[in-house]
Amino acid sequence: MAVPSTPETGDVAMFIDWENIKYSLLNRDNRLPNVQALKEAAGRFGRVVTAKAYANWQEGQNLRDPNDLYSVGIEPIYVPTIFIGPGDTSTAGLPRRKNSVDVKLAVDAVEFALLNPTVQAFVFVTGDGDFIHLVNTLRTRGKRVVIIGTSWNTSWQLTSSADQFIAYDIDVDPATPRAAIKPAPVRVEDAFKALVDVVRYVREKRRPNVFAQVKLLLATRLGSFDEATYGFSKFKDFMKEAERRGLVKTQTVGLTDRVYLPDEEIEAGLASDRPDEVDSETQEAERPLPSAEDAGRPMSQQPTVRLDESEESNLTPLIRFVDMLEQASPFMSFNYIVNRAAESRVVPANLHELGALLDRAIQDGMFLTDTRTILDRVTGEYRDINIFRLNRSHPLVAKVLTQEGVDQFAMIGGA
Repeated sequence: MAVPSTPETGDVAMFIDWENIKYSLLNRDNRLPNVQALKEAAGRFGRVVTAKAYANWQEGQNLRDPNDLYSVGIEPIYVPTIFIGPGDTSTAGLPRRKNSVDVKLAVDAVEFALLNPTVQAFVFVTGDGDFIHLVNTLRTRGKRVVIIGTSWNTSWQLTSSADQFIAYDIDVDPATPRAAIKPAPVRVEDAFKALVDVVRYVREKRRPNVFAQVKLLLATRLGSFDEATYGFSKFKDFMKEAERRGLVKTQTVGLTDRVYLPDEEIEAGLASDRPDEVDSETQEAERPLPSAEDAGRPMSQQPTVRLDESEESNLTPLIRFVDMLEQASPFMSFNYIVNRAAESRVVPANLHELGALLDRAIQDGMFLTDTRTILDRVTGEYRDINIFRLNRSHPLVAKVLTQEGVDQFAMIGGA
């Protein structure tokens, strides 16, 4: 969505996650943010009464930036960096680098909103999905929230939560300046062709295939995108027309609309795309286990395998344990289940054996499977992981859980 052509009235507060925007541009385009262009973009929404940029300014790559920020009236706010993990890099790799920019920025923004109720517009320069809660907090207080970020590295959940998203590389400071003459609008046939290319890209690269992410990538590919240009009142209507033409397939999975290639088999889904509560599952999903590859196959592609008696006896405590885990986390990754079971020692088996046992249970249909979009805390990007939930209609699962209820009832009655 483009920046308003004429400035709006009212006061504006701008907060910049400096390293997020800086390294997004450096890593892909090998260029730095234009601070004057950022200030002018915020000024389109009213009078900028405060502008702050957050980073560790003592680090070598940031040492020269404060002077440029001050020159356009942006105040640099210092946030220290800490290192997490072993210091011996020869055995454990480089320690993880972390600072608290998101916490400091969020606290300052909320405090500013409370102390300055007349400021109605907040502009955040970031692509970090961690700021969704901040955006929601400000919007419930009647504030207008605008996100400025790169088109290729901004969380689609973040852009969906805000009132408006502005792609830095398209509408703030394009690498290639736009022609003075407004280009002719893209034909709807070309827009659909670009859509097919985008969908093929997200499926091949295993990127989130939700509508919001697809629309963001369409804007990047076409320079701008607005479904109203082609006579559609909603983006979903645009997608449904593409489906009617046989270009894509769409389906609602959990709480979100997703898009697939025409020849894909679509599994009925369970999970929603939530940006929170993913730390433990992300870490567990990264641990290699020998059976995880088989567990990631769709149920329709997995062979039915009859369990022997020893496996069935081991599955009884595992099913009960997973039932307990689901009370806290309804959707769990393959490795999360295996590692928690190993730590709790519910089955006398090692990680390899537990992985094989869970894999057999999945193949036998004891678990429902789907994908869930999570934020990878290491790369800062969203990706899909396989998630599982007990299939409570499976005969063995139903038998085990029913017997568990009977046992608990007997214990209460016997007391």
